[in-house]
Amino acid sequence: MSDRDKDVEILVLRHQIAILERQLGADSKVRFAPEDRAFLAALLTSLPREVLRRLRLLVRPDTVLHWHRDLMRRRHARICRPKRPGRPPTVRSIRALIRRLVRENPSWGYRRIHGELTTLGIKVAPSTV
Repeated sequence: MSDRDKDVEILVLRHQIAILERQLGADSKVRFAPEDRAFLAALLTSLPREVLRRLRLLVRPDTVLHWHRDLMRRRHARICRPKRPGRPPTVRSIRALIRRLVRENPSWGYRRIHGELTTLGIKVAPSTV
């Protein structure tokens, strides 16, 4: 093992001991908090799979890899989530112009108003009018 791999193993073992000390009075089954899972997954996934299988862990190496996949999936989902769901709002000045056209031309329907806006170079859907 390289020195870096040994340092990572030492950090992981120390963190596992801290978890066990915290849960000593609890059930005999060790339960990992989400932040513990994230910490262990971030540390252990940098190791090669062969080294990971040789380590003496409280969980199987496949479990650690599963935690890391979940961590990356949640991170990707959080980054890709749209900021505002639904259709973006129409600009206030365009709404005011549409209302003005409706007020000044009561005989025009939505198609005519949409056509007039298009000739002015304003792109809105007919359903917006």
